[in-house]
Formats: sequence, structure tokens, C-alpha cells
Amino acid sequence: MKKLFFLIMIITTIMLVGCNIKEDHTNEVLITDMSGTKVWVPKNPKTVAAVSPSTGDLMIAFGLGDKLDGTYYSVMNNPWAEEIYPESKNLFGYDYDNSVETFIERGADLIFIPEPETAKNLRNHGLNALCVRQFAEVGYGDYVFYFSEIVRQIWGSDEKINNKINEWQKDFNNAINAITSKIDYTQPKRTLYYVCGDKDRGLGYTDLGKSLLEYVYDQLNIDFICNRFETNRPSAEAVLEINPDIVAIGGIYQQYLLQQIKVQEPWNQLKGVKDGNLFNIPVGFVSFEQTSVESYVFIYDMANKLYPNLFEFDIVTLTKECIKKYFNYELSDEYVKYMLQGLDKNGKPLIWK
Repeated sequence: MKKLFFLIMIITTIMLVGCNIKEDHTNEVLITDMSGTKVWVPKNPKTVAAVSPSTGDLMIAFGLGDKLDGTYYSVMNNPWAEEIYPESKNLFGYDYDNSVETFIERGADLIFIPEPETAKNLRNHGLNALCVRQFAEVGYGDYVFYFSEIVRQIWGSDEKINNKINEWQKDFNNAINAITSKIDYTQPKRTLYYVCGDKDRGLGYTDLGKSLLEYVYDQLNIDFICNRFETNRPSAEAVLEINPDIVAIGGIYQQYLLQQIKVQEPWNQLKGVKDGNLFNIPVGFVSFEQTSVESYVFIYDMANKLYPNLFEFDIVTLTKECIKKYFNYELSDEYVKYMLQGLDKNGKPLIWK
């Protein structure tokens, strides 16, 4: 009985001591990620897997390109990525469903990934993972700067990084203010359908809203109809039933898709196509319409295209300034013209099937 008593006392003591040991977070920072989960992550991590689209773009823009181990694989398929940031040829191409072992083998100190459950699973295996996505639960207006503020919390002790974040946020706000100060919001909204050409998924691949796209188009007094679909793969008939006034196509497959929508039934019967209100969205390191450093140029560009009688922003100069400021790359007049058309530096489609 004495032996049992002492054994119980020892176990109880160990449990009490364990409960009172405080975790040491001296070299960590507490981040609330985009799923609302609070996660302790290391300060100034050296090896980052930026799996979420556009997180790689923003990290490079803020001066953290040397911390990148890799980014989303489709970025590697875009020839502008290597042109304006040559180091991207050494980046690993991550996907959403990479195994835990892949991240361990790559030695990732920190992982930005869009799916909350995947992030949770990675954390359960001892990895530092944060959910960073292109969508919000309600509206995206409060999330535009979310990732940049996460970056500030993790690497904000560097004044140069802080300044770059401030510059980008100012550039974005200036673009929003420039368009909202002139648009007449009492006018009826025109409808717009967006085709996402980042992947080879055809004309019926879109964005369901609660995203940067929906937010920007709302600021432009445009009705983003994609938020009415139950899936991001709507049928042509479902889109035709709404019959949008405008069609915008982005991504590396855009030139192919722009040709397809003009000839493919019943897509070519959309009002926006028949009326000539069919627009492309430029592609830089990533597509301009993603939450990226190029987002503010996207705002100016779409304002010109949707309100030609109201706006006449110098998109060529704005694009050159953006790429120079954030990637330290000088775009020639010819190159910027091709970039704005969704072409590569030789004037050819980025990808053609």
C-alpha cells in the first residue's frame, strides 16, 4: 500500500508540475490566420513554402524572396515569373495536396496554405502552417491587407519590409480612392462574368466571390454574377441565363480562352461577347486580379476598360513603376505592352493548347 501511495504521489506531482510549465514563445509570434485560428509561429523563418497563390508574389515584393523555398506550381508555368524574378527558376512548385513528408524533406520553417484542414493536419505533424486564402467568409474588403499584416507580424522588425508593406497598401488605397471618387453609384450596375484561366479548365471555371475580384468590381459599381453560382464550374447555360453585359478573362490560358469564347457555342452568345465587352486581365508574376502586388494596377486597368469616357490612367507607366518598385526589374515599352495583353515577352500566348 505504501508503494502504491508513493507512486500515486509521484504521478500527481509530475502532473501538477507539468500543468504549471509555461511554453517558451520568446522566438515566436502569435498569428491569427485567415481561418481564425491562433497559431504560434517562429519569428523571421528562413525557409517558407508559400503554397497559397500570390503569397510568393507579395513576399518577393516585400523583400523576402530569399526566404522562399517554393510557391504554387502554376506560377512556374508563367514565363513572366522567371523574366521579372530570375530566382524563381530555383523555386519548388508546391501543390495543395503535397504530403507532410514533402514539407519535412524541404525543411519548411513556415507554410502558407489555403485549406484550413490541411493547415491543421500539418500542425498536427509538428509543422508551422497558417491558412492564407484568396477568399473570406463574408466580404473581402477587410482581408485585402490581411496577408501583408501577417508578414509584418512575422518579419516586421526589418524596417525595409515594413516600408514596402506600407507602400503597397498606400498604392492600393490610392487606386480605390481614384476610382470611387468619380464613379456615379446611382447608376444601374452592369453584370460581369469572370473566367479564371490560371488552369486548363475551360470557360466554365470561375471565382465564387467573397474575393478580391468581387470587392474590386463592387468598387467599380459592377455586378459580379459569379457569386450566384453554387459551384466554381458553372455550365454555359447557367451563365447564359444571366447573360452578363461584360466578360473578363484572366490567367495564363487567357489568350486561348479569348479565342474559344468567340467561337464556342453557346458561350459566344453571351451579351458581353456579342457586344464586344470582352476584356483580358494582365499577368505579371501572377495574374493581376489575385491579391498580389499588381492588384492596384488591375484596379486602374479595369477602370479604363469599363469606363473609357471617365478614366484614362496611364497603365503602361503604372505597370512599369510597379514592376520596378517591387521586383527591381525594368520593363521595356514592348515588354509591358505584351504583359498587358496577356502575352509573353515575344508577343506570343503565355500558354496555348
